[in-house]
Amino acid sequence: MRWLAVLVVALLGTAAFAAEEEDTPSRGLDIVYAVTTMAKTPVTAIYAAEATGLRRLLYRDTDEANHVIVKIASSDLLGAARALPPRDIFAVMGPAVAPEIPGHMDAIVRLRVPEQRGTPVAPEPVLPIPLSFSLDTPYHLWNRAPLFAVSADGATFAVHVLRVGERPLELPTIRIIPTAGEEWQIPLPGKNYYASDLAFSPDGKLLAYSVLPLGDEHTLDTSQLPTAGLYLADIAARTTRLVHPSFVDALAWGPKLDQVTIASRSGDFWSTRYAAIVIAVPSGRKTREFSLHGAVSALAYSDDAKWLAVQALDQTQQIWIYQVSGDWGRPIALRSDPGGRLALLGWARLAPLVGGDSEVR
Repeated sequence: MRWLAVLVVALLGTAAFAAEEEDTPSRGLDIVYAVTTMAKTPVTAIYAAEATGLRRLLYRDTDEANHVIVKIASSDLLGAARALPPRDIFAVMGPAVAPEIPGHMDAIVRLRVPEQRGTPVAPEPVLPIPLSFSLDTPYHLWNRAPLFAVSADGATFAVHVLRVGERPLELPTIRIIPTAGEEWQIPLPGKNYYASDLAFSPDGKLLAYSVLPLGDEHTLDTSQLPTAGLYLADIAARTTRLVHPSFVDALAWGPKLDQVTIASRSGDFWSTRYAAIVIAVPSGRKTREFSLHGAVSALAYSDDAKWLAVQALDQTQQIWIYQVSGDWGRPIALRSDPGGRLALLGWARLAPLVGGDSEVR
């Protein structure tokens, strides 16, 4: 019977190893995030980090003529840059201070991480894009990047805008812009609304977007609350509808092909408690719900749909990872940059780090 005991021990060891492996994303599956620090103009660095927190620098602003442009009225990149597995990052880039000339264009660029570590990341312009923010924002301001999403093939963009260059729009609008093809513009329900997040379906045929009303406790029009929630746009049919009323601050397509996960405020509009709700589309039926840690500003699924990354504010900004199979989540031990603003961009598949700190720049 000795052989049976040996076999049992071996099987138990294998099971323990497998369980340990399941508790941590596989080597080479990295979280991509940005840190923006304020100087004369904001400076952004983009990192890839393993679940251990060990990170490598992928990109840092050095050229005043071609900076990553951050969102208006803040110094972060939440929703204004996206990672697209396995090795692409998309962001809006342009001069650190935009020239005061009519028709100035920034561009959505692709930053493709080379397979060989240490090779510089070269920005590749993909889609010219004019000033998109508020009606009275002058061109010379640095904070002019829009919220946007990119399809899985990198060929179509959805951009939340208030204007197109010098031309103001009647309503806040989502521009769906293919790199080759005709643009479609989706107006929001009214002037006092904004899109809090956007995500394409894996096949690029649908766009999920979340809508919230503008206002504080003194100015919010409560009659607008029923129109807040998760919307679904059919790009071929050019139709859109509200599929799940809720107060959504972030969303991600997944974990399944016919599901969208939203980070929704629990209770009323002013709540600081959040839950992740998995919504079946196009029905809008809730299939799962679990609590999140703090006020959520970004969600991203790994390309194998086994892991969910969540950026949340609980005293400090942190990135948490959750097993899709179900767990309580745990924060990633990211090294902080003093005075920096954190932004979760997504996931990448890169060569595993070796040699400890020698890989960190």
